[in-house]
Formats: sequence, C-alpha cells, structure tokens
Amino acid sequence: MAIDRSFFSVTAQGVDALAGAAGADIVRGADRQAVDAAPVSEAGPGHLCFLTEKADKTLIARLSGAVVITTPALAEELPEDCAALVCGNPRLGFARALGLMVAEIGACHPPQQAVTIDGVTVGNNVSVGENVSIGKGTIIEPGVVIHQGVEIGRNCRIGANAVLSHCRLGDEVRIGANNVIGGSGFGFEITDEGPVLLEHVGSVEIGRSSRIGAGCTIDRGTLGRTKIGESVMIDNLVHIAHNCIVGDRAVLAAQAGLAGGAILGEGAILAGQAGVGSQVTVGKGAIVMGQSGVTKDVPDHTTVVGFPAEETRKVWRERAALRRLLGSSRNEEE
Repeated sequence: MAIDRSFFSVTAQGVDALAGAAGADIVRGADRQAVDAAPVSEAGPGHLCFLTEKADKTLIARLSGAVVITTPALAEELPEDCAALVCGNPRLGFARALGLMVAEIGACHPPQQAVTIDGVTVGNNVSVGENVSIGKGTIIEPGVVIHQGVEIGRNCRIGANAVLSHCRLGDEVRIGANNVIGGSGFGFEITDEGPVLLEHVGSVEIGRSSRIGAGCTIDRGTLGRTKIGESVMIDNLVHIAHNCIVGDRAVLAAQAGLAGGAILGEGAILAGQAGVGSQVTVGKGAIVMGQSGVTKDVPDHTTVVGFPAEETRKVWRERAALRRLLGSSRNEEE
C-alpha cells in the first residue's frame, strides 16, 4: 500500500473533485472514484496515479480501473475502463489531487517527566503521540518527539531531541541526538507561482541493529517507503532522501548523501561527503571514495572516485598519463 495508513487518513474522492483539484480535463470515467494512490508502476483498480511518458503494454494493461492523470497524447493509450484526466503537467496535477485525498492523523501529547513504564525508560520532556509502540528495554532520552503511529522495537536507544514520525524501527536500533526520521521529502513541481509541494504519504523502515549518528535526516517515501536494512552503520550528518533503499550492512560516512530513489547495495560503502544521484544504484560491496559524486549506476564490488565518479583504476591511469604528459611538456620548455 503506497499510502501508509498508520500515519495518514485517506478519503475517497470522485473524478470530478480530483480533476478540479488537479486543474485537469476529464476524458472519460467521470463516474469513477479513487480510494488510494500509488506509483504508476504499482497502480491498479481504484488507485490515483500519474503517467508522464510512454510505458510498455504490460504496465498499461495493469492500469485498468485506475484514475490516471496524464497528457492528452498518452491518454489515448490507456485502457478504456480507466478514468483518464489530462493536463499539461501530470505530476503537478497529481500532487494537487493527492492533497485532496490525504491528511495526517494524530498529534503528540504534552511533554512529560522522566518515567520507566513496562520496561521502557522515558526521559524528561518527551512528547509521544497516539498509537505509538515501544518495545521493552528501549531508552528514550530527554526532549525526544515521537509522532502518531511510530513503532520502535526492543532494546533501542533514541538520542536526545530526536524527532521520529512516519517510521518503524526494528530491535536494537540506535538513533543519535538531533536526528529527524520520517520527515517530508524534498519533492515538488516548479510553477510560475512558485514550487508546489508533492505530498509525501509513505514511511521509513529501519532494520534491526542499525546505528545512526547525530544530526542525520532520513525522509519518508513520497509513495511507499524509504528502507534502511539491518546492521547499517550511518555516521553523523548524513542525509537520505525519499524512497531510498540502503542494503544490509552498508556504511555511510559523515556528510554523505543519497538523492531521492537512490539504492545502496548490501555491504556498500559511501566515504565522507560522497553523494549518489537520484534513481542511481550503487551495487553490492561497492565503494564510493570521499567527496565523489555518483551520477550513473556502479556495478557490484567496484570502487569509484571523483566527479562524475569513475572506476578508480581508470581514473588513476588517466591521472598518471596526464602527469607524464605535463612532465614532458615542462622538459621540452626547458
């Protein structure tokens, strides 16, 4: 389910209302309604989604019964039994229509005094929302804010002044001080009136025994989840954007960053200040050296360096050749 209903309420909306919110024209299916939303790759009957480019026949066939916001040209390729709405910018239309369907639920209680209840130690001035689950042996340090529906496993430790929302943590997870886990991602559409935020209605999942340093941010998914695997080690001041996937035992050093939808394979390593672009995959066991910028997929067990990042042996050979060339030029001048 793309909209995580532990954290968001969803109100079914008819096509007329959705078209009005999206600024779209109805091609067909005015009597339909959307009861959920999903990426176009996962959408099915009753789902609101958007389509911006040609897709294969298998994906198109799965949109039967969906409510699809798309362009006039692409609308002609959709199944006859889906609702088709057309506008100049389908992603922007989807963002506005989704805002009509979805609302956050719950609020935090006022801060409380330090207490130990059912094996959970809670520090001073901690705020906890409704329907929060915290496992035995977990320690919540002072000043933490835990929003509605958050799930925290056993024997975890949540550092001072961390903010947790829209997330689920496995057992033995360590969250450093001043982290923000589950905040809204940086997804928007540019318009003449300014940026329009795309609602982020997903969540964050953090696997067992993962460690996250101080001052990190992990954004919830736009649709679906951002997933951190088991035994992942994350240093201070790391940013992980919406819908990223970090494999088990991966390591991210200080000030590393993953853009939206990036994938870091099992056991991969990002050195300090390294960055990975949107929708880019770093393979299993791969290493991205410090301050490198990854703009294309990195194969498994490959080490890359530089910007744009390239395989290290190739880079070192090129640099050695350049040094030899410069040395020859200086000798000729002398």
